[in-house]
Amino acid sequence: MEKQERGYWWHIGRRDVLQSVLSVHLSPKGDLKVLDVGCGTGINYAWLKEWGKITGLDPSPEALSYCRDKKVYDELIEAPGETIPGGKQYDLITAFDVLEHIKEDEKALRSWQAALKPGGFVFISIPAYQWLFSAHDVALHHMRRYSAEELRRKFIAAGLTPLFISPFFFFTFPIVAAVRIFNRGSTPKTSYVETNGIADRVLIWLNHLEAQFLSNGGKLPWGSSLLVLARKR
Repeated sequence: MEKQERGYWWHIGRRDVLQSVLSVHLSPKGDLKVLDVGCGTGINYAWLKEWGKITGLDPSPEALSYCRDKKVYDELIEAPGETIPGGKQYDLITAFDVLEHIKEDEKALRSWQAALKPGGFVFISIPAYQWLFSAHDVALHHMRRYSAEELRRKFIAAGLTPLFISPFFFFTFPIVAAVRIFNRGSTPKTSYVETNGIADRVLIWLNHLEAQFLSNGGKLPWGSSLLVLARKR
């Protein structure tokens, strides 16, 4: 997983978009208490640490052991993503492609809201459009995909006010949509396509253009993923 996260264009592009957008809405001053839900291999610690003290939460003992060996995160918690234990409160909760794995997603949002300080933020990424649900999602153990309006309703119901919602992975969306629709109903399998050289550089550059556009306040009309920044009321 970490090999893919470090070298695959999709993961590189997602980090570029997320870091760029968060930097605009919440300045990385290094003094916040941050909870990274679904911390996995710890790949996001490298850039999230600019915001402050980072706690990683994951239900997998193997993932937490891996993070511990790498000496990433200031604290690690073993818990499911829909339950934040310990009574601690955070300034920022992040969950990058996590909510779609959680059966009770509304319960998770309420739990995250309760774990925020007043005025705290939730920042997530998530796969877009249920009509794109395919063998790729089944292979990755996704429960669902989302529309922007569905996310808005669920965030508001949980006591979180959306400040910014936009699709991303705009340029690659037509190809992704075609592949996912073609593979719908087939044996569960991921649809990662191995790329190298010029193709990698072009895809990463296109994602960087999206990151710049979104960080300047723009919103894209479509994309295979969504990002949401919301604030506790």
